[in-house]
Amino acid sequence: MRYAYTPEQLRWCDEVRAFCRANVTEALRAELRQAGNEGDGPLAKAFHRRLFDKGWWGVGWPKDFGGMGKAAVEQYAFIEEMQLAGAPAMNLSITSVAPTILREGTEAQKARWLPPILKGQVEFAVAYSEPNAGTDLANVSTKAELDGDEWVLNGQKIWNTGAHTATHNWVAVRTEPEARKHQGISMIIVPMDTPGIEVQPIWTMSNIRTNAVFFDNVRVPKDHLVGARGMGFYYAMMALDFERIQLGCTGMLARLLAELKAFVRRTKRDGRPLGTIPWVRRAMADLEMRVEVGRQIGLLNAWLIDQGQVPTKEGSIAKVYVTELNAHLASVGLDILGLAGQLAPEDDAGPLHGRLQWLYTIAPMQRFGGGTNEVQRIIISQRGLGLPRK
Repeated sequence: MRYAYTPEQLRWCDEVRAFCRANVTEALRAELRQAGNEGDGPLAKAFHRRLFDKGWWGVGWPKDFGGMGKAAVEQYAFIEEMQLAGAPAMNLSITSVAPTILREGTEAQKARWLPPILKGQVEFAVAYSEPNAGTDLANVSTKAELDGDEWVLNGQKIWNTGAHTATHNWVAVRTEPEARKHQGISMIIVPMDTPGIEVQPIWTMSNIRTNAVFFDNVRVPKDHLVGARGMGFYYAMMALDFERIQLGCTGMLARLLAELKAFVRRTKRDGRPLGTIPWVRRAMADLEMRVEVGRQIGLLNAWLIDQGQVPTKEGSIAKVYVTELNAHLASVGLDILGLAGQLAPEDDAGPLHGRLQWLYTIAPMQRFGGGTNEVQRIIISQRGLGLPRK
């Protein structure tokens, strides 16, 4: 594995950085803070349209499908530069759903779904979790039954973030009730304007909306089932592995740490420069090490994908490490900021625009989004270490 970018990769970083300097404005960052870092506001959408126009929405897609054909390491570099600049995040259509369609979809499905995803005309939410299964995908009970040329869906999903704005949902359903629980699941694309869908909001303490979604005799065409019938569990695992390139990126943490370092350098407490206090220096050094370790894990994950591997163990390690580092950095950072650090992003008096307070409140959601960290540790122990299930 290379631990340094090649000259070509460095030029790519420079190009992305220059684009961000020209297009990520303070007004855009303020809009993202106001929306809990969700990129649904008008400035965020305008930013995404510029990415569509440049052809950067499909950074890692094959050129045959309109993408740039960049390697996974270059995708990581792209996401890292975007996060360092505070730009709106890529959505799940690009980071999770499209890579799976590219690998497992039929040629007709690729032709149908990939071009509109690339142009931002189709946007997916991802529906895996359920009230009685949590994020344990093998226990999904939402079912789909074939009736002529249509699938009929019934059931409920939860934590279906983005379902209220997405055009389509990527839904895990049980299509083979007699099969073993891991082998009876399929992935079906469901247009969100289909009759029989009800979306109810769930607000998190970080002011981000997620949803409960109900399917009541929802009918979709037979060809909306992607890949092979009954293979949905494995497709979902694959999609999550690809998604973890973004989940395992430390660009946002590096940016927040840089802001915290600047705060420590300029601030005095009880007449002393904050940076002269021993516990603060130790804490800052510890955070510097942890963020760098997280970056190397994320790069390893991307590099393995470039070698043609599906990095199940490494993807889970990156997901667990970075999402738990989010909580740790937020907690230590709030200690360093003092009482004012607890002010929310909408309070002008909050240091660092209240970003560490925001990170502290969103960190629990990040630990279960994309598969809980408890499940990730099971994956690491079983698939990575070869340990028995029980």
